[in-house]
Order: sequence, then structure tokens, then C-alpha cells
Amino acid sequence: MRKDKPPPTPRERALALLARREHSARELQRKLVRKGVAGDDAKAAVGELGERAWQDDARFAESLVRRRASDGYGPSRIRAELAMHRIGREAASAAIAAAEPDWLGIAKRVFAAKYRDAAGVDARERQKRAAWLAARGFDAAMVRAVTRADPED
Repeated sequence: MRKDKPPPTPRERALALLARREHSARELQRKLVRKGVAGDDAKAAVGELGERAWQDDARFAESLVRRRASDGYGPSRIRAELAMHRIGREAASAAIAAAEPDWLGIAKRVFAAKYRDAAGVDARERQKRAAWLAARGFDAAMVRAVTRADPED
């Protein structure tokens, strides 16, 4: 006869989530509450994991920056996503600087993948393409550099 296991503790649930990928403290707490853990218990579990350095917002921020940059997103979009996770401006800037991505190279790569045909593009289409790049989080200088570049570059 098999004994029923007791339900996992909030700490065990949080560890299971962290075993899959890094989470911000806010995200981890929200997920625990969504799974039925009381708010105070979720906060205590996340706090304990933070004290033991098993959950770290700086490490989460660096992971998110690397992941989003490889997905083709720019610094503005990544910074906004970090803010949604309640990662402060200084920590977000530090994580973005630590990743040292080639933002212009990323912008060129995603632009070329989306818009293979560059010849004969009118001003309206160029504006549409520039807006798409800007929505991905690239600043105006990068957008201009990519959309006005010679297709042979």
C-alpha cells in the first residue's frame, strides 16, 4: 500500500520553480500565490531562498537580458520587462552592461530575418519597418542605421 505524500511546502514549490529557470522574487511570489500558497507564506519562502542566494534578482536580470537579446530584443524593451519584474534601474543597467551584447548586430540580424527584400522600399514601408524595430526595443540611432543601411552591407 502506497502512502500519500504530504503536499509540498511553499519552499519546496519555490525551489521546484527555480530548478527550471531563474525567477525574480516578485514573479516567484506571484506564482506561489497562484498555486494556492498564502501570500505571507509565499513571501517568507521567497525571502528564505533569497537569504540563501538560491533566488537572486541580479542573477535573474542577467539571465533575462541574455535570453531576450538572443531572441532579438533591444535594450529598451528588455529594460521595460525588467521593470515589470520590479528590478530597479541601476540593477537593470548593470545587467544590460554586463551582458555586453552587440545591439546593432542584433538589430541587423532580426531585421534581415524579417525583411529579406530591401530593394525598392518606399518611405512608408521604411517607416513601418522602423516602427517594428523600435517596438522591439532598439533606439532611434540603431533603427536609422539598420533601415537606411545599404542592403549590400
